[in-house]
Amino acid sequence: MIRDCDAVLDHDVDTSEAPAMIGLHLDGALVSGARGEALLFALKRAGAPLPAICGGKGACGTCRIHVAAAWRARTGEPGKREARLLHYLGAGEGDRLSCQIPLTAALDGLELQTCADSKGDAQ
Repeated sequence: MIRDCDAVLDHDVDTSEAPAMIGLHLDGALVSGARGEALLFALKRAGAPLPAICGGKGACGTCRIHVAAAWRARTGEPGKREARLLHYLGAGEGDRLSCQIPLTAALDGLELQTCADSKGDAQ
């Protein structure tokens, strides 16, 4: 079972100004998440097919999502550990690990898609 407290973010984020709930668009469907939680957990509650084998610790790559170009600056750059794993997985531009993106006010309305190869086993 994956719990919010299991996420290990690669960087610090100030969520003090974020609204209580953040609206997201995943593969065209509206999803909501609580401010400060890792994006992964909002997506899992909505039924997204993201195995997250490592429990949200940024170690497996099975929670990979694709962030729409217009939103990439708002999600921030991947941390060093996340960037190394994305490189190893051959991720494309705009791909991120959902467990490494904390929900903030800047992400309200975020548009993203699941990556087809995130739905299976880790590589």
